[in-house]
Amino acid sequence: MQRLLLILIFLFCFQGSLITHAESTLKAAFIREENLWLKVDKVEKQITNDSRVDSPVWSYDGKWIAYTKKDGIWVYDTLGMKSYQVYHEGGSNCQWAPDKNVLAFQDRSVLDISDIRLGKPKSFTNVALGVSSFSWMPDGSGFLVSSSANLLPNGWTNPILFKVPLGKDLKVEDLIKNVQQFFTIPGNLKKGNIEILAIGTSSFEWSADKKWIAFIVHPTASWSMDSNMLCVLSSDGKKFEPLDEMASGFAFNWAPSSNLLGYIQGGGRMSFGFKNKHLKVKELPALQSLILTPENFVDLSFTWQSDKNVIVSRSPEIEWSNKPSKRALPILFRIDIQNKDQKQISFPPIGYGDFNPEFLYLNQKLTWTRSNWGNNDVWISEPDGKSAKKWIENVDYQHSVSWYAPME
Repeated sequence: MQRLLLILIFLFCFQGSLITHAESTLKAAFIREENLWLKVDKVEKQITNDSRVDSPVWSYDGKWIAYTKKDGIWVYDTLGMKSYQVYHEGGSNCQWAPDKNVLAFQDRSVLDISDIRLGKPKSFTNVALGVSSFSWMPDGSGFLVSSSANLLPNGWTNPILFKVPLGKDLKVEDLIKNVQQFFTIPGNLKKGNIEILAIGTSSFEWSADKKWIAFIVHPTASWSMDSNMLCVLSSDGKKFEPLDEMASGFAFNWAPSSNLLGYIQGGGRMSFGFKNKHLKVKELPALQSLILTPENFVDLSFTWQSDKNVIVSRSPEIEWSNKPSKRALPILFRIDIQNKDQKQISFPPIGYGDFNPEFLYLNQKLTWTRSNWGNNDVWISEPDGKSAKKWIENVDYQHSVSWYAPME
C-alpha cells in the first residue's frame, strides 16, 4: 500500500511538471517573406510557401491558427500539422470564439462562422447581414456588430449596434429575426473642440468586469486617417461617452483586471510627424484621466503589464522623413501609473528602435519588435527588461507577430 502511494505521488508530481512546462511554452505565429511561420520555444517551422499571408490569429486553446491569403481564409492545425481552407475568394477580420473553436469572419458586409470543434472545418454559415464591424460577446454566446451610416438625399443616417445571439448548435434560422437592436450612435460626436461625423466603428473591447465596452467611432475614410473618437458604452446600453480623439492605427486596451482604459490620444497621421501622441489612462465610471507622456515626447504603442504598470514605446517628438534612418526610433519605458515613476528598460543600438511591446501574462515575458524601419527582429525579456535576447529574426513588418497569449 505504501509503495502504491509513493507511485501515485510520483505520477502526480510528474504530471504537474508537464503542465507547468506546457504553460510556460512560448508560441508565436509570424510572417517572414510573405509566408506563415510558427515558432514553439526554440523550434521554427514554415507553414506556407506559395502565397502572401496576412493576419494570423490563435484559437483560444492554441490548437489552431487562422490566417488570410489572396485566395481566401485558411486555418492551420498545430497538432495535426495541416492547413484547411475555410472560405474561398475573399474574407477578412478573422476572430476566434473566446471559449470554443469556432471562427468568425467577414466577407464584405456578411458575417460568417465556421465550426471547427470536431477537428476539421465544416462549411461556413451566414450569421448576419449589413455588418461593418463585429466582436464576439465575452461569453461566446454571439456577437456585437455595427452597421455603417449611409448617405441619403437628406443627409447621413446613424451607425447602429446590434446583438446577434447564437444557439448551442450554432444554427441561424433567420438572418433578420435573430438580430436585436442595441444602441444608436449619435450622428455627430464632440469632445472639447474636436467634432467628427459618425460613420462606422472599430471592433469592441470589454472591461474586466464586462460592464463597459470601448470602441472607436470613425468618420469617412480619408478623414478617419487623422481623427476618430474613442468612446465607451455601458454594457446595458444606457450610458454612452465620447472620450478622446485618436488617429487611425493607434491602440486602446483595458487593464487586465480593473476598469482602467489605456489609449494613445491625439489626431494626425504619422506622415504629419511623430508628435501629438500621448498615452492616457481613464478610470471608469468616474472618467478620471491620467496623461503619462512627458512634454516633447511621443508615445507610439503600449501594453498593460498589470493594473499598476504599463510598458510604452516612446520617442522624442520628430518630424516625419521619407528616409527611414531619420524617423523616430523609440525606446521602451516602464511606467507605474500610481506614482507616475517612469524607467527606461530597453537599450537598442544606434539606428534601431523598440516598437510594439506586448506582455505575455501566462509566460510572464515582455516582447517587442526591434527595427530600423527596414529590418525587423522580435525580442523577449523578463518583465523588467532584463535578460533581453533576440527570439525571432527577420519578420516582414513591425506588426507581423501573433502570440498565443491567454491571460491565464
